[in-house]
Amino acid sequence: MDEQLKESDVTENQTKQKVSRARVLQSRIKFDEKTYEYDDSFVPADTANPMEVHTTFEMLESLQRDKNITLDAKVIGVNSHGEQSMRTLNKEEFITAFRENESFDGSIDGSSSNIVGGSDFIPLLGGPFYKNLYYYDNIRMHSQAFYAWNHDPIGKAIVNITKNFTLGKGFKVVSKNKKAMAMWEAFAKANNIEEQIDYLSDELAIYGEVMLWWLPGKETFITYDLKKSEIPTGIIPRVRLIDVSCITEIVTYPEDITHKLFYVWLAPTQMQMYTQADQLKGIPPQPSMKYIYRQIPADQIDHVKINCVSNEKRGRSDFYPVLGYMKRLRDSVEYSMIAQQKQSAWAIDTTIIGDQTDIDNYVQSQNALGAKAPAGSEFVHSDQVKREFLSNQAGHSGQHESFEWNLSMIAAGVQMPVSYLGTHLSGGQTIGSSVIATEPVVKKFEMRQQVLRKSIIQMWGRVMKWANIQADCEIIFPEIYTQDRSSKLKDLGIAGAQGWLSKRRIAEMAAKEFGIIDYDYDSESQEITQAGGTDEIEVNPLTGAPKVASTDSSNRLNAQDKKDIKNERS
Repeated sequence: MDEQLKESDVTENQTKQKVSRARVLQSRIKFDEKTYEYDDSFVPADTANPMEVHTTFEMLESLQRDKNITLDAKVIGVNSHGEQSMRTLNKEEFITAFRENESFDGSIDGSSSNIVGGSDFIPLLGGPFYKNLYYYDNIRMHSQAFYAWNHDPIGKAIVNITKNFTLGKGFKVVSKNKKAMAMWEAFAKANNIEEQIDYLSDELAIYGEVMLWWLPGKETFITYDLKKSEIPTGIIPRVRLIDVSCITEIVTYPEDITHKLFYVWLAPTQMQMYTQADQLKGIPPQPSMKYIYRQIPADQIDHVKINCVSNEKRGRSDFYPVLGYMKRLRDSVEYSMIAQQKQSAWAIDTTIIGDQTDIDNYVQSQNALGAKAPAGSEFVHSDQVKREFLSNQAGHSGQHESFEWNLSMIAAGVQMPVSYLGTHLSGGQTIGSSVIATEPVVKKFEMRQQVLRKSIIQMWGRVMKWANIQADCEIIFPEIYTQDRSSKLKDLGIAGAQGWLSKRRIAEMAAKEFGIIDYDYDSESQEITQAGGTDEIEVNPLTGAPKVASTDSSNRLNAQDKKDIKNERS
């Protein structure tokens, strides 16, 4: 957030502006939970519990109530000359700065825009701001999408299927520049890029956006230690996926949301119970928790978002249009199971002709047998006692159309066939109904691969810029659908025979068809030559170019030879 550095020569007009700004900041709009669709709607946090706060005001109230909470805040300061600098504030300094009317409202020019509540519908005379999810709605979407990912079988299947088709066995980054490839491999190993891309694929589908933070100052870990000398550093740049739900605001210029200034990280850390460490080994003790308030410059963040329009700052989950149907589907299954339990239940209706003493004696005798009589039990009574077994007649199990309706709506919302989701409606599927190039779901997977490719290329660009290397790369993903390999190889042979493609390109394309990811044309050709073979690509004689008749006349038959042969046959 913007911070006006206090100076001794503040004019009277500037003071009045700060006072009026503070009044706007301190005005709090109440949260109306009646405007929300779900019963478990998001409500303002209980500031007595610092783990539940979400806004700056709630954080300040929590800090003032509990003296044991510590705060490390890093804010971008702008003085009267327009010079930016990063300031580190502890708990007391942050509260003092806020009380002294410094701007913490989230806008670069000091104006306030604290608007909460509402939904993603555009009101009359509303601007692009109303197309964005409000922060409360965004957090509620995160909560429900995360629940669906962990507890909803269909939600789990949607995310896994998307990742399995787009990533499969993994991806490969290739470049003709060997120096660039060596630098990338060192970077990928230091940052465990394969695992991060795996997480990125999941979180992109669940949350609708991911943020990759390039740590500043050669830092190797995310840290908030105020002692700069103790921050571990390295040589190779480090990039980390950060929890997008902790980013409360993306501050931009009002006219253009693509002109990003900084990201606001506002969240408590995880609670730790065992914080004492072995100081003899150089491991200092750690606090049980911290509250993070940090502003990250926009040039340190690679922000990827999906399922949004051009004027939205944040992305939306793949689950967003189907969260309600997923809950209804879970309810339909649960209610059906309860109905079947009731239908399977039975009871005994006993009629006794006698007084209360006879009834009490019978009840005591039955209690001695237990809830279920053992097999072979014999009941002895007079004709004054009548026992009848009763079944549940309240409902009957039948075709549950609600399950099919909800599942169809979910499949349409996530653009997947119902047969992919592994339910009883997927029966009868054969290899003929597998993924083919013309199905809409294939286009969805290909588009998701493009999003992942964009993220990896952005990483490549940053690493090459840091290493001062000019080199391009190619990102190879597994094929989503399998074509006829023999036909493709035959076409490559024809292209080589006609001179349309070079031998190197044909060989590399053939290696991709065989799934060889470490193919190198130069080394392969050298091995073939040393083995006494040839690096020429053979062409199928049935599909290759026709051979031209020889022009050598020495082997041709003349007219006299043909006449002699004819006479011999006769």
